[in-house]
Amino acid sequence: MNVSFETKEVRINGNVAHILLQADDKEPSALIALANVLLLSPGLAMFARNLIALVQSRRTVAMSELVETLANIGIQNPSSVNTNINQLLQILPQLQSGLMVNPEFNGSFEDSVEISIFRLFNVGIVHGWMVDGSSGADPVAYDHVSKYSYQEAQRALVQSYDLQGVDPQTMAPQERAICDDAVYLKSFLARSASQFTEYGLTHLREILVERSFAVLYRNEHFYTLYKNGGELYTLVSDRAHSYNSEVVWKSLKSVNGSQDAYNTGSFIPVTVSANAQPASNGRDAQRQSVSNPFGDQAHDDSYNGNNIAPQQSAPEQQQMDDDEELARALQEEEDRAAADRLQGIALMQQQGQAAAAQKKEKRKSKRMSIFHKNKSNDDSVHGAANGVAAENGQVGPNGKQKKRKKSCIIM
Repeated sequence: MNVSFETKEVRINGNVAHILLQADDKEPSALIALANVLLLSPGLAMFARNLIALVQSRRTVAMSELVETLANIGIQNPSSVNTNINQLLQILPQLQSGLMVNPEFNGSFEDSVEISIFRLFNVGIVHGWMVDGSSGADPVAYDHVSKYSYQEAQRALVQSYDLQGVDPQTMAPQERAICDDAVYLKSFLARSASQFTEYGLTHLREILVERSFAVLYRNEHFYTLYKNGGELYTLVSDRAHSYNSEVVWKSLKSVNGSQDAYNTGSFIPVTVSANAQPASNGRDAQRQSVSNPFGDQAHDDSYNGNNIAPQQSAPEQQQMDDDEELARALQEEEDRAAADRLQGIALMQQQGQAAAAQKKEKRKSKRMSIFHKNKSNDDSVHGAANGVAAENGQVGPNGKQKKRKKSCIIM
C-alpha cells in the first residue's frame, strides 16, 4: 500500500514541533492520532525520539517508514515482552485502514488487541459516548444502559425485535430483561447517534490531566486530544490546513459543534476562510473569539484586549440563537433517524446470517437425502438376506440406527 503522510511545523505555546497530517482527504485515523500524541507529549519525548527525528527530517513520511519506526518504539516498552516486532508490523497498518474498537457506555472500552496497542505506547484512548451517571440523572436509565457496549447494544436490539409479539409471561427472565433494556438503549442511541454526549464531554474534561494528551475515539474516527486551561482541543491534522500555520487546534466545547472554533498553537481563536471549512464554522469561530477560552492568567494578560471581537448587535445575536436552535433540532432529528438505521442494520446482519445458515442447512439436507436414497437402494439388496428393513435410510447395512445431527447457529 503506497501511502505517505505530509508533515507540518507548528508552534504550541511558542515551542516548535512537527506533526503528521492525514493521508490525502481520508478520515482521521488511529495511526496518525497515535503518532501525533507521541510527537507532542513532553513525557514521551525520549520514548519516541526516533519518531520525532524522522518527522522533523522529512516533508513526507512513507507509511512503511512510519510503521517500522513505531514498531521499533513499541518493543522498547517493558510490557512488550510477549510482543515481537513482526506482530506489530502486521497490526499497526490496521490503525490506518480502519481500527475496530468497542466503546462501552460507562466510558471504557472492551479490552482487545486493538486497545492493547495504545497501552503498548503508553497512550490513553478515551471516548465521550456515555450515559449520564450524574446525581441528577435518571438512575433507572443508567442501570439499563451503562452495562452495555456498542456491540452488545446492537445484539440486544436485534433480540428484542425478534421477541416482539411474544407474551412477556412466556419469556425467560433473561429475555424480559433484554426487552426492558432495549427500550432505554434505543432512547439513548437516538439521542447520541454522533457517539458523543454532554455528560461524556464533561467526563473527559474531568478525567484528563491538565496539559496532557490522549487519543479520542468518536464515530469511528480518531483524534489527538489535548487539555489546556481546563478546556479540550483536538489537533487539526487534515490537509486542508497544511499551509495555514495559524490553524493548529479546534476547540471541543459542544456535542454538536456549534461552539467549537479553530485556534492557533497558543489557543487563541482564529477565523478560517469559508473555502477551508463548512460555512457554519466560520460564524462559530467568530463567536468564540469574543472571550479568551483559557483559564491561565498568564495567557490572559499576554493577549488582553488584542483579540476581542466587537459585540454582536441584538438582531445578529438573535439570528445566531435561531440558527443554533435550528441546528439542534436538525441534529436531534438526524440522531433519531440514525438510531433507527442502527437497529435496521443490525437486524439485516442478523437476518443475513440466519439466511446463510438456512441455505447451508438445505444444501446439507439435500446431500443427506441423496445419500439416504443410495443407501436405501443398497440396503434393499441386502435386506432380504439380513431380514433388515432399510426404508428411508434409517437403518444401515450394519443394523445400527443412524443418529440425526442437529444444527446450531451461534449468535
